Amino acid sequence: MSGLFGDGPAEVVGTWVAALVTLVVLGSMLGERRVFGWSQHLLAGLATGFLALVAIREVIAPRLVEPLAADPGGRPELWGGVALVAAAAAAPWLPRRITAVPTSVAIGALAAFALAGAVVGTLLPQLGAAIARPGGGLGATAVGVIGAVVTGLVLIGFVHGVPRGRILTSAAAVGRWLLIVGIGAWLGYLVLSRLILLLDRIGFLLGDWLGLVP
Repeated sequence: MSGLFGDGPAEVVGTWVAALVTLVVLGSMLGERRVFGWSQHLLAGLATGFLALVAIREVIAPRLVEPLAADPGGRPELWGGVALVAAAAAAPWLPRRITAVPTSVAIGALAAFALAGAVVGTLLPQLGAAIARPGGGLGATAVGVIGAVVTGLVLIGFVHGVPRGRILTSAAAVGRWLLIVGIGAWLGYLVLSRLILLLDRIGFLLGDWLGLVP
């Protein structure tokens, strides 16, 4: 059943909205940018509203509002967090001497959180996966050694501004080339995934919307 003759009003409206938005996005490839710009604003607004709703339901309400409502005097650190957020939010209207400290603390805490997430979530698992473990066979050991070498060379490639000899310089150059190759492979995978998404949208227009393809 196509979107022209759906099973119910909700299915028909949903299919038509999806089809029109798809045509708007695809129209940007032909040079129509104004309507595509409106669709970008719509997407940004929907994403912002969704993230705000998730933050309120998953973080602010259960971890801030409910504990303070249950025991206002027993959680002084939460009141400190509220004051910190309030001072950072009022930064454009308050004197800089008042808002400099809480804003710096908020930015520093966010940067530390992001750095810790990158180390714990990416760097340490990568190093752990690169360790050659005994009992895995010759192939697994070779793969682990190669992964450890590549990881080490890429990390050395990020070393800048310190004196180093010819060996470290060569290792850093190799690491940067490996990084470029990895980025190129990732971009190729990204292009391929976008082509698959384009074919899926075309199939949606011809099948679910117009019913031309079974």
